[in-house]
Amino acid sequence: MSNGISKMLRMSLAKAVPYVSEKLANHGFKVVQSVGMRSQKRAQDGSRTGGFRVLGVSNPDVMFEGRNGVATSVWCNVLLSENGDNAVKVLAVDPLPSVAASDPSVMDVRVALSKAIQSL
Repeated sequence: MSNGISKMLRMSLAKAVPYVSEKLANHGFKVVQSVGMRSQKRAQDGSRTGGFRVLGVSNPDVMFEGRNGVATSVWCNVLLSENGDNAVKVLAVDPLPSVAASDPSVMDVRVALSKAIQSL
């Protein structure tokens, strides 16, 4: 998992979002935020690109102590984008580079996120 790990799904974005959310939950990740990008992209420049959704996920079972001494969970982004007819690319952004300097236990999050995406 360098910049992230990805997987192609043969389903619509509308079906992929709950499917991916369920698979992430099976590995301890909770969807904290879900943001759709299609309407915002069309409003900005009138393009008709495929749908795009960002899932902000966190695994509350894996906490680490930040530089300020406060325990916190690692926030991860999982990107889902329509890629042609009835296909969705799922990309889990690697959390390691952003917080590895703070706490090496973030590797546990990286491994769990990788397993969740591989299970799709």
